[in-house]
Amino acid sequence: MTTAIFPTQITTPEEAVRVAQEIERLEAVVTAMKNILKQYVEETGQPVETVDQVWNKWPSESWEFTPEKLKELCQEIAIEGYNPWELLSITKTNLEKIGWSEESLARFGKKKISYRFDKRKRKK
Repeated sequence: MTTAIFPTQITTPEEAVRVAQEIERLEAVVTAMKNILKQYVEETGQPVETVDQVWNKWPSESWEFTPEKLKELCQEIAIEGYNPWELLSITKTNLEKIGWSEESLARFGKKKISYRFDKRKRKK
C-alpha cells in the first residue's frame, strides 16, 4: 500500500498551516524552475517540447488607445451595427481613479463579486 505524500483531508488548523506552507514551498520551486527554463529558451532561441507541452515565449497582444481614438473606435463600432458598450468594459482600477463611492456607482450598475481560491501576501 502506498502512503500519500500529502494528506487527503485536513482536520486541524495546524495541518492546514502545514499544507499551506508546503504549497508555498512547492510554488517557489516551480517558479525557480520556470525561470531557469525561460532563461534556457531565451538563450538558445529554441522551444522545449515534452510529451504533452511546448515551453516557449509566446506573444501576448493587447491594444492601447488614446481617449480620442477610443471615442473614434466606439463610433466606428456603432456604425458597423454593434453596441460598443457591450464590447468594452471598465476595470475596477479605472473606477478607483475616479474616486466615486459604491453608492454613486450603484446608480449605473451592480457590483459583481466572485471568489477565487488563491494566496496573497500577508499585511504586516
